Amino acid sequence: MKIPYTKNTTFTSFDKTVSITTLHQKPDRTRMLEESITTFQIPRGSGLSYVPASFGQDTLVRELSPFNRILEFDVKQKTVVVESGITLKKLLEWSFTEKLYLPVQPGYPDITIGGCVAANVHGKNPHKYGSFKEHVIWIELFHPKNGSRILESKSELFEATFGGLGLTGIITKVKIQLRDLPSDRITVEPRKVDSMIESAEIFERNPNSEILYAWHNGSILKNFEKGVVQIGSFSEGFLGNNLIVPKKTTIKKIQIPISFWGKFTIPLFNSINRNIETSQNKIEKDIFNNFFPFTFSTQWYFVLYGKKGFRECQILVSKNNIRDFIHDLTSLIRKEKPDLHLMGLKPFRGEQKFLQYCRDGLSITLNFKNSPSTSHFLSKIDELVMSYKALPYIIKDSRLPKNIVEKCYPQYEEFKNLLKKIDPDRIFKSYLSEQLNL
Repeated sequence: MKIPYTKNTTFTSFDKTVSITTLHQKPDRTRMLEESITTFQIPRGSGLSYVPASFGQDTLVRELSPFNRILEFDVKQKTVVVESGITLKKLLEWSFTEKLYLPVQPGYPDITIGGCVAANVHGKNPHKYGSFKEHVIWIELFHPKNGSRILESKSELFEATFGGLGLTGIITKVKIQLRDLPSDRITVEPRKVDSMIESAEIFERNPNSEILYAWHNGSILKNFEKGVVQIGSFSEGFLGNNLIVPKKTTIKKIQIPISFWGKFTIPLFNSINRNIETSQNKIEKDIFNNFFPFTFSTQWYFVLYGKKGFRECQILVSKNNIRDFIHDLTSLIRKEKPDLHLMGLKPFRGEQKFLQYCRDGLSITLNFKNSPSTSHFLSKIDELVMSYKALPYIIKDSRLPKNIVEKCYPQYEEFKNLLKKIDPDRIFKSYLSEQLNL
């Protein structure tokens, strides 16, 4: 069967570790979604996932970027209904004019709202605002065999779709709860810290900050664990009537042959960056730059990993295990000496369901060069994660083994059973879903 309006496209995960050429379609109206297609398929937003979640071998990729309209706005309730292909940037451009904003903002402005749902993303202080699902009233989900239906908050399929990796169907519309925007600026107070425990203690003392996260040096050669905590709150009032959103925010496509990050460059860069970031007691920036710090010059951080890309793992540790886990993690790093660049920390809260990355605790992110030694070290991390019953973030680790997800996510089997119930032919699949046997 020939599928209309398709072409062959090569897709690559953001971490550059997986590339696949497969059929690609950009439906521009609902009727195209409703056409009878018997092949395997997967929805795709902007394709900024670190892992191969929105493409797969012999799978039709249905890109929803043309579905990018704002459909309804309730000024009194401060709610908006949007199509799932709209980007965070486009939504913010509009909401800023209404002096409203969405408090959960992940890493890049070009991420789509549908992608935010499929990954159940979090922002710059997940302890204060929780994950994305807490700001959504309902979603519209389309299945080629079941049609469209509205899923209300906290219903079973609603919960499964958040963090569901696009496997429950095609998200077409989302109703979002916005908040009043207090200012067009955020004032950030950067603090030098010497350990991850110190950062965790600062988090506990500043739970209601708008911005609250930390980064730490991962190199054991020099200044291991030294880093910076960023604590930010809205400034008072507005400097102008227009909130500026940059026109160009696309990810750099530049590729260098080898990694710039090495034994000596990592601690040197982190030390210089730490001194620059803490050179002022307080820094006031527009909210766009605070929400999306990786949009501009910091993009080079990923480019400099080279053509082999990088590996990232993100681990959510329960609140009562934070100190012991950090102790065991740092001991393992000192022993194994991995190609580790950065360690990031964020405080978290939330009720974990199905494959959602949320619970009360601390999220720890590790960034590595992509190398055989990294693969060996990550297998050690897997053992540590299982021993603490921590959560690995599926959408960030493209080599994450099935048995780790199966053992760490209590409702893994319930999620699989629900997929069989709503999609018995299992027409939605991706490289990632095959890897995790979902």
